[in-house]
Amino acid sequence: MKSLSEQDHYEVLEVPRAATRDELKRAYQLASATYASDSLAGYSIFDAGDTDAVRERVDLAWRVLSDDEARRAYDASLGKPEPMGAVYSEPAVTAADSAAVPTPALEAIEEFEAEQGDEFDGARLRRSRLRHGLEVDDVARQTKVNPTYLRFIEEERFADLPARVYVRGFVMSFASCVGLDAEAVARSYLQRFDAARPQQRRWFSPPRGD
Repeated sequence: MKSLSEQDHYEVLEVPRAATRDELKRAYQLASATYASDSLAGYSIFDAGDTDAVRERVDLAWRVLSDDEARRAYDASLGKPEPMGAVYSEPAVTAADSAAVPTPALEAIEEFEAEQGDEFDGARLRRSRLRHGLEVDDVARQTKVNPTYLRFIEEERFADLPARVYVRGFVMSFASCVGLDAEAVARSYLQRFDAARPQQRRWFSPPRGD
């Protein structure tokens, strides 16, 4: 995973380049709550200085991406074209406005996760880990799963993961460790895995009869 300094504003907020204003705002609120001074992620994983640095980075990403002109200039600086059909027509938000955006409590994060239904991806597993105040190495110690594979699962680096049967076990152990329904998480995550690596289904399918 990239370090904070290497991530662009979209990666910091964990949104795609074509994210709408509402998607950006929701991502900003979620990130702010995750790294709030009273959150599990805030005091269990990072020291005060690190947490402050993350919050500042999140705030900067929001200020830039929530302002139409600033976002266009930033997109241009990335050297990639603006998404086709993208329209940033809502009123620009100033730094003062962004400071007024409420930081949700931990309950708001739970509500957000509940809205995701039965779909589980790598980012959702990562958020669950952070809410429990766990580092990847903590999960590795509890699950006995190699931390490199846990990171690959969070980052959805499907090509770097082992065979499907092992991934299923890793994901179930990860999910159980962070208080999620292991069967539901594995079922959803493996749908994404299968879509990216369809050959895995052929490798483990029963042989045809003569």
